[in-house]
Amino acid sequence: MRIIASALTLTAAVAATGAHAQDASQWTGFYAGFATNIISPEFDNSTIAVPLQEGTGFGVYGGYNYAFGSNMVVGAELGFSGPATFQTTLGNPDFEFDNVINARVRGGYAMGNALVYGTLGYQQVNYGAAAGISTDGSADGLVYGLGLEMLLTDNVSVRLDYTSTHMTPDAGTIIGAPAGTQIDANAVGLGVALHF
Repeated sequence: MRIIASALTLTAAVAATGAHAQDASQWTGFYAGFATNIISPEFDNSTIAVPLQEGTGFGVYGGYNYAFGSNMVVGAELGFSGPATFQTTLGNPDFEFDNVINARVRGGYAMGNALVYGTLGYQQVNYGAAAGISTDGSADGLVYGLGLEMLLTDNVSVRLDYTSTHMTPDAGTIIGAPAGTQIDANAVGLGVALHF
């Protein structure tokens, strides 16, 4: 519900300002910000019957955008976030992501003060030992997503994005997992950034 409300608010703001004559050049330059993400992970291609509830993570991100033409924007971004804990039905300790690092390229279309974009990149996470689920380990893999970002002022923006990650864990660290097990994680994030 929180994410739906945020999405509606951001969409309304874009609709209200979309008629302003602005081009993609306003997005060119470096930026840095912080974000909160609601993450829903699951074990895929596995016989593990351990449902994981969604968790919340907080992190930072930064990157560079480059505009070409009147509407096109491309860029690269690096993000880092701290612990996100996912409750299970097995009791404590719960499964936890830590030290989440992702590197993504972005491509988007500028409309007024808004930027609609897609992302593609790589993500790596560490996870801690959880009784009946895992030992300490890490996983990495492909991350991709879609987002909407809006400039509130010349140098402040807000964004809402969705990402989907498909990661392969270290062999033997997910208890009882057969070969080919993946950790899939879908996330919805809300971020605020300063542009330089």
